[in-house]
Amino acid sequence: MGRRVALAAGVGALLGLAWWGVFELIASGAVCSFEDWGCLGAAVKTMPVFTAVAAFLGWFALRSLGVSRPAWVAVPATLMAVLAMIFFALGLPYLAFLVFALLYALTAVLTR
Repeated sequence: MGRRVALAAGVGALLGLAWWGVFELIASGAVCSFEDWGCLGAAVKTMPVFTAVAAFLGWFALRSLGVSRPAWVAVPATLMAVLAMIFFALGLPYLAFLVFALLYALTAVLTR
């Protein structure tokens, strides 16, 4: 059980760091313009794509590490984490890795 939770937290933390990077890239204006809805539009378009990619990568990583029932951890934890990051994006995006790690670990415990 401890191994499952630790691996899930690690994968979640890496996905959180990836989300933080994507968010900072969009917020910097490097991939969008600040005119009209440029960066907000990029963020809104990126959210569902990142969610799908992160759920797949989380499932694949947990499966590769031998975690039992990896989809039961990766999919709901990623969805909850991305929803939580919408709120953190309003002021605390650097907490992404912590939110992802905690939700992945919690989901690993609840789906055992």
